[in-house]
Amino acid sequence: MIVQKQQVLFDAPAALNRADQPWEITVEGDSIVARWKWMDAIFFAPELVTEEIKNYTFTVTLGDNGKWKELDRSSEKSKDVEFKGGALSFGMSSSSFKGKKTQKSFSAGLGKDNQTGKVGVVAFKIDTELVKKPVRDYLEHCGWKKAGLFG
Repeated sequence: MIVQKQQVLFDAPAALNRADQPWEITVEGDSIVARWKWMDAIFFAPELVTEEIKNYTFTVTLGDNGKWKELDRSSEKSKDVEFKGGALSFGMSSSSFKGKKTQKSFSAGLGKDNQTGKVGVVAFKIDTELVKKPVRDYLEHCGWKKAGLFG
């Protein structure tokens, strides 16, 4: 039996949010959205200071036919200050992605985690399947199916 779309959406935050996970589930219109700011840090090196912010969003949009579609988004922003050869330079970059993505990543360095305030060796990791699996399992439990290539 398929649970009605509005009930699935209404119940999603309570069913999917947990205190021990670093992402948050919200509902926006017909979509269940998982947002994870998985890195927000300042890294220190002998002649370089870098600030990095990395976000990942997994969006599942429910149709009227008992099927859902998925979309991954990620964004990265970086700013740095470098003092080399007596010269001071500044840099900035950003990138974003929208589509289908599976990512596993680990980063560590000497710096400050801006989310926790921890200073020293800080480490960050992401595995997008950790976000996707509970959302998919919840929808399947509600009787929903992932839409195929054409719908």
